[in-house]
Amino acid sequence: MKYTMKIPEAASILGVTDRTVRNYIKKGLLSRQRISRSSLLDPIEVEELRLDFQSEFPTLSRKEFLKLKTTVRRLESHMEVVLRMLDTKMQPLGIGEEYSRELYQLAAQHLTERSSWRAEEIAPWIEIFDRLSENDFMVLCKATDNPKAWLVFLRLNVRMSECVVGDREYSTSLELQNLHKLLSEARRRLRISAFIYSEMMGNLEEELNRYGLIEAPKSTAESLFSKLLKTK
Repeated sequence: MKYTMKIPEAASILGVTDRTVRNYIKKGLLSRQRISRSSLLDPIEVEELRLDFQSEFPTLSRKEFLKLKTTVRRLESHMEVVLRMLDTKMQPLGIGEEYSRELYQLAAQHLTERSSWRAEEIAPWIEIFDRLSENDFMVLCKATDNPKAWLVFLRLNVRMSECVVGDREYSTSLELQNLHKLLSEARRRLRISAFIYSEMMGNLEEELNRYGLIEAPKSTAESLFSKLLKTK
């Protein structure tokens, strides 16, 4: 940049006062270089700003631009959650008995032997959590001879969520925050599948009471469903 233009000259080109130009500098719309007691501006920046004012789009300061960029990234992460749910809704895992036993053992091993996971280790599990359906639970419980075999996946999901939130970089990392959203949505899907599976097996009320849920009126299936979604 060549800082050769003084503030009064820039004000004349932009059609504003010297004070307004100084405000533009404070907002980050223009940069300056101090030489002696004078503030010099870059003529190219001034001309670009003049063209911006003539356009139909508002001019953003650097601070406003970064804020907008962060908002867009957050919206993209929210959309990723929605798109993943839509993509997996009609694609159940469809596991067979042999694979379901292996998957159950692997999940149980992670749950008992691990306390932390890297993001790249969690990602494949999110897809599994997303796609396990009530029919998969039926195969899983039969193959393992454990009517509560689905619980290991729900608990593993919760443990992984705790790991992500407990990361010291979580509050500043959009990647970790997005991973947590994906785990939360996957956990919600797991609970939906567990709810439907329990209803299919005719032991829904027993399951709800056993896992510390407040009993709702028997005629209010929606209330029971809501309580199941809110529980760990």
